[in-house]
Amino acid sequence: MRIPSSPDDRVPARAGVGLKAEHYRTIIDTAPDMGFFEVHAENYMGPGGPPHRYLSAIRERYPLSLHGVGLSIGADRPLDEDHIERLRLLRQRYKPGLFSEHRAWSTHDAGFLNDLLPVPYTSETLQRVVEHIDQVQASLGCQMLLENPSTYIAFAESTYAETDFIAEVARRSGCGLLL
Repeated sequence: MRIPSSPDDRVPARAGVGLKAEHYRTIIDTAPDMGFFEVHAENYMGPGGPPHRYLSAIRERYPLSLHGVGLSIGADRPLDEDHIERLRLLRQRYKPGLFSEHRAWSTHDAGFLNDLLPVPYTSETLQRVVEHIDQVQASLGCQMLLENPSTYIAFAESTYAETDFIAEVARRSGCGLLL
């Protein structure tokens, strides 16, 4: 599935930084010369409150890149439709120039694991990851960037090299890469 990148407020070809709550006031008061701010989507999935007031004020001055860590793109289960809907609403509200997520999994029958776990590089995993990316890109209406997680182990059942796997995911899904 080919989805064009977002036409809304593309991030400039300049350095950006991750937005942290402890820096809200400084950013608003001093307006630093910054290309853009990367925002962790899950920190803004509530409907309102101070985080949204600060982010709205920052968004008036700067482009945003929305970065998710909770979709569990590599999970061997369906994606959480409610989570996707919250991402869609965030994208609609703040119009970020980029949206990215990790090529990892963190959900299981027992619940949510607070880590970004790697996937085996197999044909089955490749198909599942591509299907999940297609679902997200169609739901959000934009191209997704996929970030590779740190991996400290190799799965014995892997049949692809990591570079070949990620290249094939990008080719089949039309996603971009955040390396």
